[in-house]
Amino acid sequence: MAVSEEEVRRIALLARLEVDQAEVEGLQKHFNDILAHFHDLRNVDLGELQPGEGERKTVCPLREDSIENWDGRESALEEAPSREGDFFITPRIIGGEPDEVS
Repeated sequence: MAVSEEEVRRIALLARLEVDQAEVEGLQKHFNDILAHFHDLRNVDLGELQPGEGERKTVCPLREDSIENWDGRESALEEAPSREGDFFITPRIIGGEPDEVS
């Protein structure tokens, strides 16, 4: 099974991508290479492999939670571009600068 030029154009349309003829040909080859790879994977013999056999058995080392005092608050606040008291002032994500605080 091969991906046709028409299918590449349809995929591009669904993805809202504008592609020219040179890109269509490149994408067509790329998609066909991917499909060939999956076809090769279908032919891999997994008969002797037990479920879960390939999983890694790494253990995440745990440590005891502990509370520690941190004396760097003031130096961190001094590095802030904008600050009010003990708080950072950040710009709005949409719409520019933060509101004036009264």
